[in-house]
Amino acid sequence: MEMIFLNKRLITSLIVMTLLALASVTFAKDEPAPIRTSYYELQPTFTINYGDIRRTRYIQASITLKVIDSTTQSEVQAHNPAIRNAIIMLFSRQTTETIQSIEGREVFLEEALKEIQNILIKETGEALIDRVLFTSFVLQT
Repeated sequence: MEMIFLNKRLITSLIVMTLLALASVTFAKDEPAPIRTSYYELQPTFTINYGDIRRTRYIQASITLKVIDSTTQSEVQAHNPAIRNAIIMLFSRQTTETIQSIEGREVFLEEALKEIQNILIKETGEALIDRVLFTSFVLQT
C-alpha cells in the first residue's frame, strides 16, 4: 500500500513539474519579439535632371529607406510609387549649388524623410521609416 502511495506522489510531482515547464515555455513565446530594423532599396535607381534650364545636368542616385520594423517592410513597398514620386519632385526643386554640396544633400535627405513619413502616415497611420540613405550618388555636371 505504501508503494502505491509513493507512486501516486511521484506521478503527481512529475505532472506538476511538466505543467510548470510547459507554462514557462508558453509565456516565453508570448513575449513580443524585439523590433529589428531592416532596409528597403527603392528600385530602380533614380536618374534625374536637375538645376537650371540653361544646362542639362543629371543625378544618378540609389536610395535606401531604413524601415523601423522588419514586419512592415511590405507596407513601405506597397507605397513605392508615391514615395518615388515625392523623391523625384524633391530632386526637381533642388538648385545646382544645393545638390552639389554635402550640406545640401544632407538637407535633401532630411526633407525626403519628412515627405516620405508624411505619405506613410497618411496611407498607413504610421511613419514606418526613420532614415533615408544614399547608397550611391553620381552627378554629371
